[in-house]
Amino acid sequence: MASPDYYKSHSSPRVPMLLVLFFLLINITPSLAQDTQQLIDHICRQMEEFGFCTQTFKENLKSPNADIVALTQITIERAKDNATKTHDFIRQVLGNTNDPALKNALTECENGYRVVMDSFDSVVLSFFQKDYDSVQRYETVTPRAEPSCDDPLSTPPNTQIEIGR
Repeated sequence: MASPDYYKSHSSPRVPMLLVLFFLLINITPSLAQDTQQLIDHICRQMEEFGFCTQTFKENLKSPNADIVALTQITIERAKDNATKTHDFIRQVLGNTNDPALKNALTECENGYRVVMDSFDSVVLSFFQKDYDSVQRYETVTPRAEPSCDDPLSTPPNTQIEIGR
């Protein structure tokens, strides 16, 4: 059985939940003639990690003339992909531990990420149906479900195993 330090050093990809939440809380009706870079700068200046935010867009822009809907699509795709990788990582670690306390903490975390995954499935479906009100409603679950990993994994004896951060 691997020690908690092993899991700490093998943390999963970051999940930009707050990034998605911000995009989905703004009005995603396309605006007239807003420059893509100006839009990205405006959005990312309001994020905790400006560099991470702008890099995410630069790496995923499908067109230099992306509107707010296209930028929202990027955040949904990236968040769903990262949440999937995080969920897979949690399940892998859960399957490889025999420590009862760690297993309980990871089970709670896995349950939280299952809620996140279900929510993102609904977000994606609603987004492509252009049902933006439902996108916002489904997405609001994710910031509440993700912290299910923070408390149980940061309380001794499971010293700070970082999942999804």
